[in-house]
Amino acid sequence: MTGDVIATIDALRADLDRLRPLPPEVTARVAQKIRLDSNYHSNAIEGNILTLGETRSLILHGLTAHGKPLRDHLDIEGHDAAFKTIEDAVKRGDALNGVFIRRLHEVLLREPYEMEALTPDGRRTKRLISVGQYKTAPNNVRTSTGEIHYYTPPEQVAAEMQDLIDWYRDQEDSGEHPIVVAATFHYRFVRIHPFDDGNGRLARLLMNMILIRHGYTVAIIETTNRDRYIQEIEHAAQANTLSQFIEFIASSCKYSLNLHLRAARGESIEDPHDIDKEIEIFRQTVRREAGENTPFDGRTYFDTVMLPLRRYCVKKLTAFTPDVFAKVIKAYGEVAGQGDDGKLFTHLWEDLEVDEFPIPMEVQYIRGRFEYIVSDFLTTETAVNVEVNGECRKDASRWEFVADFGPLSSRRTIEYDGSDLEELKKQFNDLLRWIMERTRGEFEQVRREAGRNEEAIEGDGAEGGGVAGLRGLIRRWFGGGVRST
Repeated sequence: MTGDVIATIDALRADLDRLRPLPPEVTARVAQKIRLDSNYHSNAIEGNILTLGETRSLILHGLTAHGKPLRDHLDIEGHDAAFKTIEDAVKRGDALNGVFIRRLHEVLLREPYEMEALTPDGRRTKRLISVGQYKTAPNNVRTSTGEIHYYTPPEQVAAEMQDLIDWYRDQEDSGEHPIVVAATFHYRFVRIHPFDDGNGRLARLLMNMILIRHGYTVAIIETTNRDRYIQEIEHAAQANTLSQFIEFIASSCKYSLNLHLRAARGESIEDPHDIDKEIEIFRQTVRREAGENTPFDGRTYFDTVMLPLRRYCVKKLTAFTPDVFAKVIKAYGEVAGQGDDGKLFTHLWEDLEVDEFPIPMEVQYIRGRFEYIVSDFLTTETAVNVEVNGECRKDASRWEFVADFGPLSSRRTIEYDGSDLEELKKQFNDLLRWIMERTRGEFEQVRREAGRNEEAIEGDGAEGGGVAGLRGLIRRWFGGGVRST
């Protein structure tokens, strides 16, 4: 049966090859549609709630969907960049290896974030998702039967991934059918689950990279087939055979092949529902443009949200001083926007605490930004840069909280859509918790190292033991100089 499906795909490909080369405008139009459809379905399978129309609107027009999670928008944009990355890699003839896979993961997920997870005993928790790095903690999942599936343990991931890459190289030289190789690579990759998150999307991207490299069009697993897709993966594991899964992947190649064939024959590649998508994009465009030009009370927003939030953030940052961090330094801050009369305004935060402040009552938008440096951690020059950015329009408000622990090469970004002051405070509290967790973890490691090496340090006569030795290790660990006390 698997052979019959692959034979059908090969026949369709042969039909397409006879019509090649396609005119450049046809190739570009088909490539764009496949890129958008692949993006939508691959993310929807993972629970992304943006519609196909919203996906097109975001990628083609830069329009975000009001009321939808920011993470969902970032996943769509990340997938688009990753899809282009594999296309470019195939054109250049780049090798599919561990370095490329980790780089592609970084392109796909873009930046660290938090998500729900399961502990080894099945309890729910939250964990920070790293990008471009293999997992350092288990990432087990609950299957459709309610059982917990245990993926490859973190300490075995590097070896398992190297085995997979070596196997792939051998298969490329063996003459095995590309669909069989691509589907098997996908299956083995998800069985390892090498990253904290994004493994399914990455597996499908790498599978399609293999197909494209061999002249096939991509396999698009539609969201309507999500349950069968998961069942085929689970069945392959239980039955210890990949025949059904390979057949399923081969069938998933038909859509894109038929799309190319219709375009090559001069037929329409749009389905009957595409006009509905275009109408929705048009409605979103008009609604967004109208919203951007609708004035609102910017002064009240500043007084009730921006200014109280800034005061709250400064108060909490100051609470770290003077025993953990020596001081809080104001780095930069401004409030800017555009009045209903079209005039732009910008004011520094130094002027914002006064009652008479020239923010117009009616504005089209208002932005606030403030940045602080919490410096001199435990008598070192180590510092955390904390930045808060917010923008508000009539019907939309977006905030970003960033902490950059420079010497540790560690950065955390929290994004929030909304204007509720208490919720904004909670987001900033989460950022503070990350700063404390990161600082505590690194310091505990330094203390353990100090305990192990105190005698050796005393023998060398370099830093000395006790507090002086600990300060010396902190200096070397965090990369900052020690202040004299």
